[in-house]
Amino acid sequence: MKPATGRLIKNTGLLYIRLIFLTLINLYAVRVTLDALGDIDYGIYNVVASIVASLSILTGAMTSATQRFLSFHLGRVDYEAYSKTFTLLLLCFLAMTGILIIIGEPFGIWAINDWLNFPPDRTYAVHWVFQTSLAAFAIGLITIPYTSSIVANEKMHAFALFSIVEGVLKLLIAIMLVHYGGDRLILYSILTMIISIVVLAMSVMYCHSSFKYCRYVWKWDKSIFSQLYKYTGWNLFGSVSSILATQGQNILLNIFFGPIVNASKAIADRIQHVINGFSVNLYMAASPQIIKSYAANDHDRALNLVMKTSKMSFLLIFVLSFPLFCNTENLLGIWIVKSTETPYMTVFARLILLYCIALSLEPPISRIIQATGNIRKYQISVGVITLSFIPIAALALWLGASAPSTVVIQITIIVIAQVVRIVIAHGQVGLSYRSYTSHVIIPIIKTMAVAIPSYFILESLTTESAGFWITLFYTIAAGAWGLAIGAVLGLDGSDRRLILEMITKKIKHPH
Repeated sequence: MKPATGRLIKNTGLLYIRLIFLTLINLYAVRVTLDALGDIDYGIYNVVASIVASLSILTGAMTSATQRFLSFHLGRVDYEAYSKTFTLLLLCFLAMTGILIIIGEPFGIWAINDWLNFPPDRTYAVHWVFQTSLAAFAIGLITIPYTSSIVANEKMHAFALFSIVEGVLKLLIAIMLVHYGGDRLILYSILTMIISIVVLAMSVMYCHSSFKYCRYVWKWDKSIFSQLYKYTGWNLFGSVSSILATQGQNILLNIFFGPIVNASKAIADRIQHVINGFSVNLYMAASPQIIKSYAANDHDRALNLVMKTSKMSFLLIFVLSFPLFCNTENLLGIWIVKSTETPYMTVFARLILLYCIALSLEPPISRIIQATGNIRKYQISVGVITLSFIPIAALALWLGASAPSTVVIQITIIVIAQVVRIVIAHGQVGLSYRSYTSHVIIPIIKTMAVAIPSYFILESLTTESAGFWITLFYTIAAGAWGLAIGAVLGLDGSDRRLILEMITKKIKHPH
C-alpha cells in the first residue's frame, strides 16, 4: 500500500472515530436542548443563527481559497509561499471580521425586526441570540486559517481531538440548561459563543507549536495576493448562491409558517449535519491529496481519487440513510421528547436524507475544479443554478405549496447542478464521461434500483408506533440489508480488495 494511501486510510479512520463520538453526543445534546428550550425558543435560535450565517457570503469564498492554496503550496513543497499565503489570509480574515461587524449589525437588526415571526415577549432574547451569534461567527472567521492549516497538513488527530472537545462542551451546555432557572435561550447563546473562543485558542496554540511556517510574519507578496484576489472574487458568487439557498430556506419557512416549522426543519438540519459528517470525513481526508496530486502534476491519481471518493461518499450516505428512512417516525419518537414533536418533522427528516444522498457527489468534483484555480466558468454556471432556489421556492410557497416542498426543490436543483459540474470537470481537467459513468453513476443506479422497492417492502413490515426494541430490530435489519446492497452492487473488485487489504493490515499491525 502506498504511503499516501495509507495516510488517507489512517486519517479517514481518525475522522470516523471523531464522528461516531460526536454523533452520540450531538444526538443526546439535541434532545436535551430541545426539551430545555422548547420548540418556540429552539426554532427562534435556529432562524436567528441562520441570519448570521448568511453573512458567510463574505467568508465562504475565502475559506475555499484558504484550503485550496495551502494544500497547493504543500503539494509543491513551497513552504515560503505557504508562509506568505498564511499571513495574507490571516490579515484578510481579520479585516473581514471588522467588515462583518459593520455590515452585520444593521442588516441583522433590520432582518429581525422586519422579517422574522416570533412572540413579542421574546424580543429581548432574540436580540441576545443575534449579538452572541454574530460574535461567535466573527471568532470563527479568525479560526479558519488555523483549522485549514491542520487539514492541509493532514493532522487529522488534532482536528478530531478539537472537535471532540467542542462536542463535549456543547453536551455540558445542554445539561446545564436543564438546571438553569433563568432565560435558557440567552444562556445557551452566550455559552455557545464561549465555545468558539475555546476552539480558536486550541487551534492557534497547536499550529504555532507544530508548523513553524504557520504563524503571522509580515511578508507582502503582490503576486500571491493577486492570485488570492482573483480566485476569491470568482468564488464569492458561488458562496453567495450557496448561502442564500441554504439560509434563505429557513427565512422563507419562518415568513410563511412561523418558528414551529423552523423547529421541525432544525431537527432535519441536525440529521443532515450528522449524516453528511460521514461523507465529509472521507472527503476531508482525501481533499488535500486531490489538490496536492494535481499540484504535483499527478493528474491521473487526482482524478482517480475524485471517482473513488465520489462513489464511497454516496455509498456511506446511502448505507446510513436507508435504515433511518425506513424507520424515521419511530426513531424520531424515541429520539425526540414526545411533547416537543412538531408538524412536518418526519417528512422533513426523510426528505433531508434524500438531499444528503444527492449532495454526497458534489464535493470531490468541486475540489478538483478548484485545484486548477480556474473557477470562473464553474462558479457562474453552478451559482446561477443554485441561486434559482430562492425565487422558485418563494413562488411555490406563495402558490400554496407545503413547507417540505422546499426540500424537494433543493434536491432537484442539486441534481441539475451536479450534471453541470461533471461537464465542466470534463473540459478543465479531463474527467472522462465513460469512466465517471462506469465507476460512479452505474453503481449508484444499480444500488438505488434495488433499494427503492426494498424500502416499500420493509415499510410494509414495520409496525407504526413500535417500541424501542422492535424499532431497534427493524433498524438493524434495514441497515444490514442496505449494507449488503451497497457492498454487492456499489463496490467493484478493486474496492473489495482494497478494503480487505485495509482490514488485514489492521489485524496484523493494530497500532
